Amino acid sequence: MDTVKKGDKLETQIYEFFKSEIQIGNFLAKKEYCKIFTKKGYYSKDREKDIIFDVSIEIYLPGQKDFSILFIIECKNYNHPVPVDDAEEFFAKIQQISGANVKGVIASTNSFQSGAFKFSKSKGIGLLRYFTKENRDWILNRSPSSLSHQSSSTFERSELIKGLNDESHR
Repeated sequence: MDTVKKGDKLETQIYEFFKSEIQIGNFLAKKEYCKIFTKKGYYSKDREKDIIFDVSIEIYLPGQKDFSILFIIECKNYNHPVPVDDAEEFFAKIQQISGANVKGVIASTNSFQSGAFKFSKSKGIGLLRYFTKENRDWILNRSPSSLSHQSSSTFERSELIKGLNDESHR
């Protein structure tokens, strides 16, 4: 399978995953307030054109025509760990389109290099290690320090970190 088809396949899976989570009420906003898209563009003043993102979820307050919160999801279907450069590039793109109302998430079928993990954690970028719809590990940081304040056990935290950082983890 060529790289474009491979990437498109993951984007479709991630879109369907989040669409399902929204529909069954497992997302942070009610389904009535969410709109989910693939390949939607958001304007960058720096580029003076839209930046296209793999998957986006717009969250609206009742009765409003403009979204209040935007989730941007970058999909990486690599046969190697996601490098820090990808996390840095994704963060730079988010900064071009937003203020404080945007949450970035990198979804990957593979692990994350330690630099990508540390950078993402420091910038509040969520990381999703996607195996299947039923089998995934993810952190959706509310702040750069949220990983250290989770209520889960030390074992669960170490397994979560291993799932995000260890390429062989299943």
